[in-house]
Amino acid sequence: MPGEDQELAIIPIMEQEFDTFDENTRKLRAGELQELQFTAYRLREGVYGQRQADSQMIRIKVPGGIITAKGLEAVGELTSNWAPLRKGHVTTREAIQVHHLKLEDASKAKRLLASVGMSSREACGNTVRNVVTCPLAGVCRTEVFDIVPYMIAYVRYFVRKPFTQTMPRKFKSSFSPCAHDCAVAPFHDIGFVAQMKEIDGVMRKGFRIHVGGGSSIQPKEAPVLYEFVPVEEFLRVCEAVLRVFNKSDELRKNIMMARIKVLVSRIGMDAFREKVEEELKEDWAKEPIDPTPYMVTDYETTPALSSNGHDVDWTKAPADFLRWMESNVEEQRQDGYYTAYIVVRQGDLSSEDFFELAKISREFGNGQMRTSFEQNMALRWVPGSRLMDLWHKLNEVGLGDHGFGEITDVTSCPGTDSCKMGITASMGMNRAVSQMLIDLQVDKDPLVRSMHVKISGCPNGCGRHHIADIGLQGAAITAEGGRQVPAYEIYAGGHYENNEFQFGQRIAEKVPSKRAPEAIQRLIAHYQANRGEGETFTKFVDRVGAKSLGPVVADLRGVERMTIDTIPLFQDWERDELYEVLRGEGECAAPVVPIEA
Repeated sequence: MPGEDQELAIIPIMEQEFDTFDENTRKLRAGELQELQFTAYRLREGVYGQRQADSQMIRIKVPGGIITAKGLEAVGELTSNWAPLRKGHVTTREAIQVHHLKLEDASKAKRLLASVGMSSREACGNTVRNVVTCPLAGVCRTEVFDIVPYMIAYVRYFVRKPFTQTMPRKFKSSFSPCAHDCAVAPFHDIGFVAQMKEIDGVMRKGFRIHVGGGSSIQPKEAPVLYEFVPVEEFLRVCEAVLRVFNKSDELRKNIMMARIKVLVSRIGMDAFREKVEEELKEDWAKEPIDPTPYMVTDYETTPALSSNGHDVDWTKAPADFLRWMESNVEEQRQDGYYTAYIVVRQGDLSSEDFFELAKISREFGNGQMRTSFEQNMALRWVPGSRLMDLWHKLNEVGLGDHGFGEITDVTSCPGTDSCKMGITASMGMNRAVSQMLIDLQVDKDPLVRSMHVKISGCPNGCGRHHIADIGLQGAAITAEGGRQVPAYEIYAGGHYENNEFQFGQRIAEKVPSKRAPEAIQRLIAHYQANRGEGETFTKFVDRVGAKSLGPVVADLRGVERMTIDTIPLFQDWERDELYEVLRGEGECAAPVVPIEA
């Protein structure tokens, strides 16, 4: 059973892969390998090229967001040794990215991660990517059953599978343990929601399976493939789905239109389901695929409970602590234990932060943490009697902010800080918007407090802006005189909580990046002035229509010729140079030229 000084190798480690990476790197430098050959290989190994020349990002897979104290320390050491900025970035896919590595250091980083059971295998490329779950899976008060062992089985079964190495495009998955669908199944290529069903007088575990969702330039909600698939059958059905996807020659004709959502949308779910059922008649599917050999059930320990959390008297606790408790702490289904969420601004953690979190996980929890798709961290198994001590410790190390999952907890992708596809500096935009919202104290309004603001530096939507109450999508506009200005398209009315899913609608106006915080402020004020009693922002947008919001921000759009006074509009957030779009091709969309791997 993994404890505080053990690692949990969800992805099996194969040491020879590191030697192969070193050898292929040598061949590339010596001109013995084509760049395109190496790129496809490098991506499968979780190493992604950045917009900066000869600079790499390593994406660490964190299946289900599960990371041990030793894993946190390893990331701290990695960022200390080889990352010039000495930080890691928690992504909206619950992975951890470390930027600006030298290619020759990547295999050193991979070896270090492997020593504590962590891997970057298939974190990039046209593979089965990191799998997300609710951070409360296994401790959630409303969960149907613990989906973590089945998530682990899914990861282990499909990693390194030959046909999943060069699929038409990447494949993203989620597992939700309860009807609230916190991991947002309709947003994914495939999503699993735990279900129980009586069959022949016996209650059976299973999943509702969604297929064909995603964001980017064609946001699609994943329809239901099957309402119920028993857990004994789910890997077999998943493999059929992936095989249908992999065999789609039509998708391979245009790499930009090669996601499974395009196939499902083109032919419809009924026709797609028929393809899956035909695939299930093939020889490979004749035998059942038992998930049990791939599962891990004792994936965490339960720390001792010194006193029952329900007996703790917090009536005289400081107001700041009670505010943190309100937003950041959830009671577990295990009596006396709590999960505490740690707000991670912009998803960035320093080397020192990783080491501190490792200590905190051992002292206050069970030696594990969870990353979350809101780019935060979660510490489970905290006895109620330790919550105030934990709060003091988090404040001591600068991680004690309240407001988890609230409007001030803004999500964003790295944008032009590192991404080749980036159009705008979404991280700087995040800092500006977050500070504006905090300064305005908008969280004093409970309905505004529950809103979400999310930012993506390009249409691909890694910041999940399509499903935010207010979402910003990186763009550019042309001022008088022809010079480019960083800007954002604004989406409004998205939603993804409590099993209620919908994409936001685009407001017809783009606004310059430096005016986007004011645009958000205006939209919130307009909502407050015109909403009905108890009407959420999403319901408000549904009622009035996104187009009606355009006039609220219309006067922010125009940019005249650059002058001394208007120069800031021609610079992106936290940038000194004048803006211009410098966008490369995303490596995952590059042609695949195979080599021996």
